Amino acid sequence: MIDLLQIQSDWLFSLSSFIGGGALGGLVSMVINRKENRRIKKSEAVQSEAAAKKEDASAATEMMGLLERTVAHTELLQLQRVEDHRRITGLEKMVEQELAWRKDGDYHYCEVEDCKLRKPPMGTFKREHHG
Repeated sequence: MIDLLQIQSDWLFSLSSFIGGGALGGLVSMVINRKENRRIKKSEAVQSEAAAKKEDASAATEMMGLLERTVAHTELLQLQRVEDHRRITGLEKMVEQELAWRKDGDYHYCEVEDCKLRKPPMGTFKREHHG
């Protein structure tokens, strides 16, 4: 009977250790899993933040490219505007000169080629180019 009690107490001790160990193991496992889950969530958050920053950087790079192209295009348009202004100014001067020549020619026109009254005499009128 003592042997039976000894066996039963050993068995009860083993069973209680197993149950207690299981509970303790479950608690330890829960703490470890919780830490692991936090680490995973933190890692996912870091990856998500890194992805967002990468997208932001990509968008910023694209915006800089657009801005550079816009600035280059604006500079080209500015150069074209300066060139157009130069040409228009030159054409205005030519028109003014032509109008002045025509006005001046009104006083020097004669259909008779050998007219002695022509001023200046035939072939001597010279247009001065101002500009």
